[in-house]
Amino acid sequence: MKIKKKHILRLGLAMILIGASVGGLILYRQHQERVRHQEEELRLEREAELEIIYTYFRLHYAFVMMPHPDTIEMDEEGYEIFAGSRSTLSIYEFHGVYRELPGSINDHGIKSWVYLLTIFYRNETGIYLSYELIIDYFSEEFEPDGSLRLYNNGNHPEIEAFVTWKWENRKRDEFREYLRRIERIQTTYNQGRREQGLESLGTFDHFSPQMLDALARAEADPDYELDLTSLQEAGY
Repeated sequence: MKIKKKHILRLGLAMILIGASVGGLILYRQHQERVRHQEEELRLEREAELEIIYTYFRLHYAFVMMPHPDTIEMDEEGYEIFAGSRSTLSIYEFHGVYRELPGSINDHGIKSWVYLLTIFYRNETGIYLSYELIIDYFSEEFEPDGSLRLYNNGNHPEIEAFVTWKWENRKRDEFREYLRRIERIQTTYNQGRREQGLESLGTFDHFSPQMLDALARAEADPDYELDLTSLQEAGY
């Protein structure tokens, strides 16, 4: 009887140990599953966050607010690496969020470089993107429903088409060169006025839409006779 009881006790103890082991294994696997689930949620959240950041990157590149990210050496946290050390402000923090269009509004109520950007786009593609539409897009950080105003959310097809074209074709430097050509034409015109004893008309940042149109036409057609003076005298 004593031997039988010992066997029963040993069997019971073994079953308890097996049950504890199985239970521990189940709890461990449940814990691992929760960890994997949390890691997957964090991964998806980070991917969504990065997509928003890069959406802003593409937008800001298109509107000449930052260089192409491929030309910037960054660490995994988005800090720019320069001369062996990283910057104190993350590029994600600075460029990966909503920003207003740079530049001041002149006396004619426009940002001249934005107006010239619409002309550059039309010259390159034949597509008309209105100045007013650009200004309206950047006027708000959020949509009426409270969501972020992102150019690719389906509500801004004209802006999306422009950003996609500018991004995929790397047109930032070409636009900068376009502005330099406009500036050279304006400088030459002002020099001619000074030679006639007249005052300079200033830089194109202060020009009206009509005067900018004339400069753009002179850039496109070397035979065009530029007459900014008459436009200014006519109140344009």
